[in-house]
Parts: sequence; structure tokens; C-alpha cells
Amino acid sequence: MGTAPALLALGLAAFPAAGNGDAEKAQAQLEKAELRYEQGKYKEAATLYERLARKYPDTDAGRLAAKRSQPSAYLGSKLIVDNGPSENRVDVALMGDGYTLDHQEAFDKLAEDVPPFFERQATFREYFRYLNFRRFNLVSHDDNVDGFGREEDTALGGHTIGTIQGHVAVDTELVHQMLGEAPGHDGMAIVYVRVGVLGTGGGGVATIGGRSAKTTIHEWGHAFAHLGDEYSSETHDRGSVSNRVNVSNTDDPEQVPWAHWIEAGVPGVGVYEGASGQVRGAWKPSSGGCVMDSGEFFCRPCREAIVLRIYALVDPIDACAPEPSERSSDESLVVDGSLDFTVRVMQPEKHELEVSWWVLPEAQTPPVPRGREASYASRHGDRRGRGPLSRIAGAPRRTEGGKDGVHELTVKASELEPGRYRVICRAVDTTRGRGDEFPWVLLDEHGVLESERAWWIEVPGDG
Repeated sequence: MGTAPALLALGLAAFPAAGNGDAEKAQAQLEKAELRYEQGKYKEAATLYERLARKYPDTDAGRLAAKRSQPSAYLGSKLIVDNGPSENRVDVALMGDGYTLDHQEAFDKLAEDVPPFFERQATFREYFRYLNFRRFNLVSHDDNVDGFGREEDTALGGHTIGTIQGHVAVDTELVHQMLGEAPGHDGMAIVYVRVGVLGTGGGGVATIGGRSAKTTIHEWGHAFAHLGDEYSSETHDRGSVSNRVNVSNTDDPEQVPWAHWIEAGVPGVGVYEGASGQVRGAWKPSSGGCVMDSGEFFCRPCREAIVLRIYALVDPIDACAPEPSERSSDESLVVDGSLDFTVRVMQPEKHELEVSWWVLPEAQTPPVPRGREASYASRHGDRRGRGPLSRIAGAPRRTEGGKDGVHELTVKASELEPGRYRVICRAVDTTRGRGDEFPWVLLDEHGVLESERAWWIEVPGDG
């Protein structure tokens, strides 16, 4: 008797709860609609969502279908490049704005073209196996952008901004709402606006008007690695110059963000005026040719920043066996005869990670830096807070990995005195390929290029 008035007092409709039968039927229809999406039958999927929303409005499946039946809405998502588990890859979300239901196949073709954009760019090609790409199909009611007196209904609010050229942008809050509709993302997206020019990038979102490969990589440099513009041509009033990895508001070679490259005497890296859309008062590390200008390759400081950003999300060690044990653990693996340890490391395109092993008596085990103790239990998320690993005294054993990046070590009880030991495996990306005079990364202050797994073992005595 009191339930309905209480609900009405809260401003909620007093609908009866859906029965289990309705919920099961609604879920079955939802799965059918999602299957049609997976098959690329977008109009059929949209029709099924609408029917489900009307027939079972008070079920979880019906409410989800109602969201997907809006004039501008999320339709579904699909992993189109799968290079490994999402929790240890950079997940790149691809979205479209201004693509109506009739335009979804066109967006699919565009999305399929994007991963090759990255494979053709030298820096991303080296680390392409570290990337996954997920396509988000978003239906827009209208196929234009806001601006010049127009107000359009699109999934991500595409609009022109007040630049000389009329760059296109989207509503980043809507982007993050759409990201929340599916798993497998790191809060970052590349958005293609069907009608628009040039692009913008920042805060994890790169927006491209049209489909330009060069604009995609440039704007992703902004969105992913927080790089600044290295061109000097004015696009709009930017105010005071903010320091970035590759942009400085001073010409002092000891104060610019890339000072460590100058100190190392790396050819071609210096302090050149003209950056951040300004001819004067802004400096960059290269005289020209960087992607963040109008070139094809990232300059050394930009390339360094991209590699470090990748490793902020990707652990160099992808898997291991047995399960590692934390430093504080009292449990040990007993070695009666021999015991095998295996790690699989990430694999860049043209160079290999360096893998080292130690078998140390318990008393010689190095301290664990703050933030590293829980690193085995929780790998996902930003790795920069974990800090560099402690130094280990003594020469390690080195292993060569197979074509799948697997390294193995066999520990034999006959080679050790009875007691408790710590088996440690470390992997590091030196970022130095064959023939490279300098590594791609000179300064890794957070230690993201390295990773560790460790195990306690016990070698029993004769008695």
C-alpha cells in the first residue's frame, strides 16, 4: 500500500517490476540485436533495439535498448586490431561523428584504414604490437557540424572553433560517455568528424575533420603524449607559451624540457625559435620535419615522450609462470630437483627487450621501492607512480627469447645450498636498435621501461 506513494514522492513512476520471464525474453532480444550489430547489419540492429525498448521498457535490457535507440546514440563496438589483453595494451578507441545510420558502413571502412596509418609511421610501427584498436559505431541524427549559424544533432557534438581555418572539435564529455558504453579502452579516442576540416587534440581525445592520415598522427601526438605544436604559423591567439616536452618558453639550452638531449650532444637537437603557432617567443628542439610541425617523423624528444607514454600503460613483462610472490609473502616454492620459470615479454618491431635473472639468498634480496610492492597484483593503470627498480649487485644471467618473446630459467636444487632464495627476473627496453647511435629514450625518470617478477623458493636440506 505504501510503495506507490513513496515512489511518487521521489518523482519515480510506480511501474511493477519486470518478472523474470520478461527479463529473460528482453535479454534474449538484446543479444539478438547485438549479434546483428556484430554481423554489420546496423539497420536491423537499430530496429531490434527500438522494438525491445517499446516492448520491455522496465527491464535492464529494455532500458539499455532505449539508450541505443536515441536519434544520436551508441550502437555498438568491435575490436578490430587485437594485439593482446586489454589490461596490458594501449587501447585506441575509434569513433565517428556525423555518421547517420546510412553512413555506418562508410565509417567502418575508415576505421579499418586507421591502424595502417600507425603502421606506416616509424615510431608507432616499432611499437605497433603494443596497441589495440576498437571501433565504436555511433549513430548521429544529423550529418553536419555546429557552426556558422547551424545547430546539429550529432553523437559527439561536432563543431567548428574560432580559429582562422575553422578547425573542428567535439564535446569531450560526450566522448567519455560513449567510452563508458564498452570495455577495452584507456579513456582515449580518435574521433573522425564526417564534415569538417583539420583537427584538434588534447586530454586524450584527437579530433580529425575528414580522414587525413597525417592529421591523425599529429593530433594523436597532442592527445596521447601531450606534445605541443612545432609549427610557427598562427591559427589563433594562444596567449602565453606553455612548456611541453617539445615546446619551451625559454631559449636557455639548460632550461628547455629537452635539455638532456642537448647535454648528450645528440646531432640535430637544439633550440630553434618558432613553435606553438608563434614566430617569436616559443622554441622547439628541431629545425623542422617533425610530425608536430608538418613532417613525417617525430623529432627525438617527441619520440621519447611517445615511447614513455606507451610504457606508462604497458608493462614490458606481459605474462609469467608460476604466479609471482610478493616480497612480504611467507610462502615459498619448494625446489626438490629443478623448477622452471617463464616470462613472456613485449616485442617491439626491430629490437628485443633485455631480460636478466638473479637467484639471490634471502639476505641479499634488494629493497622494494615505494609503490612497487603491489605491482604484481595490479598491473593495469598508469605505471609511472611505481618508480625505478632498486639496483641489484652482482652479474645477472641473461636469456635469449624465442620468436614469441618467451624467456625461461631452470633453477636446480643441486646448484644451491639449502635455504630460502629470491628468484628475480627483470625486463628492460633499452630502446636502442641495431645501428642506433643513441637510444630512443635518454631519460626515464619513472622507470617505466623496466619491469620485474620475483618468486620465493626454498631448497630443503638433507634432513
